[in-house]
Amino acid sequence: MTRDQQIVVNAQTQLYGIFGNPVSHSLSPLIQNAAFSHLQINAAYLAFPIETGYLGIAFEAFRAMGMRGANITIPYKEEALNFIDDIPEDVDRRIGAINTVRNDHGTLLGYNTDGPGFLMALNEELSFNPEGKSILVLGAGGAARSVVFSLARAHANKVWVLNRHVERAQGLTELAAGFFSETEFEAVKYLYEVQGEAIDLVVNATSCGMKGNQDIPLDLRILERKTAAYDLVYSPNETPFLQTAKALGFPHANGLGMLVNQAVLSFEIWTGKKDGVRKIMLDALKGQEL
Repeated sequence: MTRDQQIVVNAQTQLYGIFGNPVSHSLSPLIQNAAFSHLQINAAYLAFPIETGYLGIAFEAFRAMGMRGANITIPYKEEALNFIDDIPEDVDRRIGAINTVRNDHGTLLGYNTDGPGFLMALNEELSFNPEGKSILVLGAGGAARSVVFSLARAHANKVWVLNRHVERAQGLTELAAGFFSETEFEAVKYLYEVQGEAIDLVVNATSCGMKGNQDIPLDLRILERKTAAYDLVYSPNETPFLQTAKALGFPHANGLGMLVNQAVLSFEIWTGKKDGVRKIMLDALKGQEL
């Protein structure tokens, strides 16, 4: 962002933000503010760390302050549904998790741009088409819901959902199976349950590997064939999960592409503008330490 493009806040500035915990690592303020500034939209986007149990109050403030829009991130993508008025798109309603909210004259509308952003990133960065493929998704939260539904919409052959609380994985697979009869779904709790399976892609949809968290959601060395690996985490740039994928020679990518893609879609929902937005956001990320 150049000096003459810096945001000037005044009494007419529209407020946007991201609700989550943690959010100190988030690059969303950087890229969204770059787009607002470049397109000369009088708006500012801030990060709001919401403590457990206070999401409802945060949404009350959203309404009371007349915020125009927000992104929702870990761990609130499912809980946020309790505080909005409607979900316009059928597929977003089915997922049961949102990451984008628009204030339409006092009516809060929820959307999920994670799924489309994820599929775009798979194609752009890994040249991966889920159609006919077998895929293992790690996690069963809001981000995993978006991933599972998007993979099924893209005609994946089979999707495993691995989660330490297997009941959550079962709930997700049963939900998805009700909408996508052509894809096989299976919930698993332990790594040995997928050992030896012909897995084409592993997706980390947990917070493992995020800055300050060195956990590895899955030891890729248990897989018996070359497998693509995608990590929704983008900070740090290379998580322990992706370090293992790199060492094994597996095609791999972090969640930065998905972040930008879903952000462009959110921006369009809020402003109606999309031309050139992706390039603006990518330019804003150049030289950033992840």
